[in-house]
Amino acid sequence: MRRTLRPAPGWLSAAGLLAAAGLLSCLAPPTPPDRHWRIEVAPPAALPAPAFAGCLEVERFAADSAVRGAALRWIAEDGASEVRLRAYDRWVDSPTLMLQRELASALRAAGIAREVVTPELGVEPDHRLRGRLARFEEVRGPGAPRVVVEVEVAIVEARRGALELQATYREEREIGASGVPDVVRAYDAALSALAARIAADSAARSAR
Repeated sequence: MRRTLRPAPGWLSAAGLLAAAGLLSCLAPPTPPDRHWRIEVAPPAALPAPAFAGCLEVERFAADSAVRGAALRWIAEDGASEVRLRAYDRWVDSPTLMLQRELASALRAAGIAREVVTPELGVEPDHRLRGRLARFEEVRGPGAPRVVVEVEVAIVEARRGALELQATYREEREIGASGVPDVVRAYDAALSALAARIAADSAARSAR
């Protein structure tokens, strides 16, 4: 008598699981692609004269590891301990590097010094701008959603280490709508105001 070979029950179970997994993968929506965003800082009004003689070097800002990360951050309310990340929205680079480059470009356009550079150029500076990016996050409520940028800044004389300017700047801007482009525009406005304040304080100090 001819016998019919039948697959073992375990094999049937494994095959069924594989088929189900394949079907589910076809039905599941695709994962959204990552989106990358850059900041744009508007240059302050041109100063009537340079606030610092010679060359000013803008260093990369210090920050905690979460702020240095590329993912856009948000908190549920001001003072919240938990910092959350947007799943698919990232900056084109670390915020500390973006701020360094954009601030150098803005202060150069404002004429804060005869030359404004970053360290990779290898130029021996007369003054150094350094600082710490303390806050760089979206606050969702209660109240109007907004972004908060807080930076501690110091400008020192390079050779003697004399402190020429020291200040903490905090800027908040409301987010016009719920989309990520609106969040990015709020960051642009906050950072542009911050650059203008640094230029104005530097000019006021040099005029004393």
